[in-house]
Amino acid sequence: MLVPFDIIPSASPVFVLATSVGLLGGSIILIVFFFFTVTALKAHREQSILPKGLPFLGKKNEFLASIRANARGASDSFRLFTEAYEKYSTKGLVSVVPTWTKGPQVLVPTALINWLAHEPEHVMNARDCTFEDMQFAYTTAHPEIMNNDMLDLMIKRELTRHVGNLNDKIVNEVSLAMGEMFGTGDLSESGQGEWREVGIWDSSMRLVVKAANSVFVGSDLCRNEEYTQACMSWVWDVATSSAVMHMFPKFLKPHVSKLVTYKNRRDARVSIKHTLPLVEERIANMTRAQNDKSFEYEAPNDLITWMVKESFKRTSESETSAYSLAYRILLLNFAAVITSTIASANFILDIMSTDPSENVVELLREEAERVYREHDGVWSKAAVAKLVRLDSALRESGRYSCVGGSAITRRVWTDDGVVLPIDGKEGEGSGLWVPKGATVGVAQHQIHFDEKYYGPTVAKFDPFRFSRPKEQGISTTNEDMVTTSTHYLTFSHGVHACPGRFFAANELKLIMVNILLNYEIQSMPTRPPNEALGDVKIPSRKRTMMIRKRARVMDV
Repeated sequence: MLVPFDIIPSASPVFVLATSVGLLGGSIILIVFFFFTVTALKAHREQSILPKGLPFLGKKNEFLASIRANARGASDSFRLFTEAYEKYSTKGLVSVVPTWTKGPQVLVPTALINWLAHEPEHVMNARDCTFEDMQFAYTTAHPEIMNNDMLDLMIKRELTRHVGNLNDKIVNEVSLAMGEMFGTGDLSESGQGEWREVGIWDSSMRLVVKAANSVFVGSDLCRNEEYTQACMSWVWDVATSSAVMHMFPKFLKPHVSKLVTYKNRRDARVSIKHTLPLVEERIANMTRAQNDKSFEYEAPNDLITWMVKESFKRTSESETSAYSLAYRILLLNFAAVITSTIASANFILDIMSTDPSENVVELLREEAERVYREHDGVWSKAAVAKLVRLDSALRESGRYSCVGGSAITRRVWTDDGVVLPIDGKEGEGSGLWVPKGATVGVAQHQIHFDEKYYGPTVAKFDPFRFSRPKEQGISTTNEDMVTTSTHYLTFSHGVHACPGRFFAANELKLIMVNILLNYEIQSMPTRPPNEALGDVKIPSRKRTMMIRKRARVMDV
């Protein structure tokens, strides 16, 4: 028999509330327990493949040793790397340091740096380390677009070949962007501009995005605010979502990524909304010009044209479709923007916190004005090459404020593993066997702060460390910004040294020389510390600077 609703006794509000709280609390406990369990299993699995008996920094004989070691790798990474370097790496010994994003790192002695840097990809794989570190399988889309050589070819062949030839484009966009952010003609009665407070990170990223995209997509789209914002957001989204994805085991990542990378996908759609029509139009015009000799068309000298030309030589849809080329523009934005933004922000913080009595800014500005006059106000490739003080200061900033963590990171790729050569020489002694899947590297920050390489002033930011010997005529050693070595690892070293470093160095110099000649930044009493994110350190996104237009300007 049916019972009327109005005669069913209703539960009291207290009972309903208590039941709801209990169910919610129980669910939270189950979720936390599940997450903790899978995280512990992930940590144990990553550490279990390593050779037994190696010194493992941060790992103790305690309950849940693996996950607690990983936690120390997230919170105390720099101390662990320093301890490993001083106790083991400098003494020819191998050790292990836990990290949050890269898993446990097998740190090899400094004597093995050259060996590690020049091992072939099928033995020690660099690409897999980069993809795993940034979790590209989840933070970006379309693995068929990621996993081919077109992007690498565009960087190594086209961007490097055109370094210096497109400086006028970069200068125009950077100058416009600076005017919008820092002021143009708003000079006071004293002839100076009004002071403005701007974010160092955000303004650095905006300038880098403008500089890069002036070469990637041209001035019209480069000045589109929605496109600029989408590129900036996407770059940061990929970087931050990759750190979150590292918290989960592999079997959960495809499901978790749908939520974690929501903003990535949204910003990618906005970016491609703008680039896809450009690419489609370029393909149509270049195809017509190729087939119809009466059609006069001169394609712009930019990334889109370079990619379309290359796509004509290929056949697969992932290498020829307009969408795949548009998506590559987005991918190249990440490669070009994130590291140069860090370098730009670090440089400003390093330079503006030097002792005013050292006249660092004045010496850099004097060089910039002199070179500018010598080259009739044109920042040609030859002119930029004469900025030896600025080059030295950028290189020193890369040393002093490097992101840290491990460098020359490689994944053991051969089924049989590898045997580490003693003293970097093949066949001398048995060495240590490292299994397939292990990650091997060296301690970057600690090498950059080793007196053995940089002398007693290693702990000081010396902007003219590398230019002083050249200007004094006592050294001809090639130590410019893009030169890598076993003790300068900002761009890595060896066969996988950053191929985009030539383009990055050129655009950073054009950005900084514009600031030096046209703007004034208030000095900082001390160098604000960078923020640690696991095993890396980057400038705080909240840090600001006071900047204004100079009275005497030399527009670059």
